[in-house]
Amino acid sequence: MTEQIMTIHDYLLKRPILTFLLLIVSALAFGFLSINIFRLLAANWEFIVTYGLVALREGALWQTFELILTGIVAMLFFLLFRFSEDILISWLGNRKIGRKK
Repeated sequence: MTEQIMTIHDYLLKRPILTFLLLIVSALAFGFLSINIFRLLAANWEFIVTYGLVALREGALWQTFELILTGIVAMLFFLLFRFSEDILISWLGNRKIGRKK
């Protein structure tokens, strides 16, 4: 007995509207999470360099870890965006738009 297992790719390929919504949500999440991350990392690094151990005791090291984690989550949303984009391009490529039968 063989069961047909539907992958996430196949599931989303059959539902282009859901895939498009996923594309929009992931793009917005990526943009929101990454908007000022480099500026914040630079300011945090400058704070650590200027004040040293005092800055670390005040939470600068923890903030650095939080900013790195935010960057990782933002990159995951970007990968989700690219995955959705590839599925939609594949779906559009399989469509017979403008062809006469």
